[in-house]
Amino acid sequence: MQYFSPAKLNLFLKIWGKRFDNFHELTTLYQAIDFGDTLSLKNSMKDSLSSNVNELLSPSNLIWKSLEIFRRETQIHQPVSWHLNKSIPLQSGLGGGSSNAATALYALNEHFQTHIPITTLQLWAREIGSDVPFFFSSGTALGKGRGEHLFSIKKLNHKHKYVLYLDHQGIPTEKAYQSLLPQDYSTGNHNACFYGENDLEKSVFRIRTDLKNKKHMLERMWSPFESHVLMSGSGATLFVCYPEELEQDSKVSSQIHSLIKQTQGIPVSRLYREPHWYSLKQSTYKNSPLECFQPQI
Repeated sequence: MQYFSPAKLNLFLKIWGKRFDNFHELTTLYQAIDFGDTLSLKNSMKDSLSSNVNELLSPSNLIWKSLEIFRRETQIHQPVSWHLNKSIPLQSGLGGGSSNAATALYALNEHFQTHIPITTLQLWAREIGSDVPFFFSSGTALGKGRGEHLFSIKKLNHKHKYVLYLDHQGIPTEKAYQSLLPQDYSTGNHNACFYGENDLEKSVFRIRTDLKNKKHMLERMWSPFESHVLMSGSGATLFVCYPEELEQDSKVSSQIHSLIKQTQGIPVSRLYREPHWYSLKQSTYKNSPLECFQPQI
């Protein structure tokens, strides 16, 4: 059986400072999108994992952690064979590894017909990583703490469309956070909404000036439209957000889609777990990214 493993965007990300446990206190708005990987499993004589990306075949892959937790909780030890078809770039800020781990838990539950509630799978997911529980949410959620404390939102009131600009160099999450300076932290009301801001851009752009230049280039190219450019998570993916209503004007819509094609962007839509996105048919999602757009500065 094959399962869809969706990417996520951070529509905003505020960092409030470092905690006593050396993690950072944050507030973020997660949004699942219809771009991602596919994961399949079947019974086997021994556990195995294959993938189109060799770097993912190590024992540290979070899929193995999901399998370990599932076996501990269910006492089902039947060996399984996994295949991961990767489209989400590594270290891209799109939550690929976290999504794969959540999808693995869901797939095991379906495969062995254990009927474990989604709420229980979400609790198990907290053992794996900060972003993993999000992939058992409604599809839009406010994250607090390290990002693991989730408050699902039915649907956002504002209607926007998104365009991804991938970058295959990647940014290690740990490096992005370690490079934060005290002046990078946000101050003020932790409960306010900061749509369109990402505090990690400050540290990442010091490491990767090319990404900073790429963002400025995209801002100039998209300036004729009511849009903004943002980095997702710890990078290195940038994305453009623009109001859906702009496409009601056929001329403007044509200009937007021409720009997307020119810049090799990937248009994506919001994704909601109705009833479960993991079981989406392949024709309904995107998992074949174009070449990364590298603007000439």
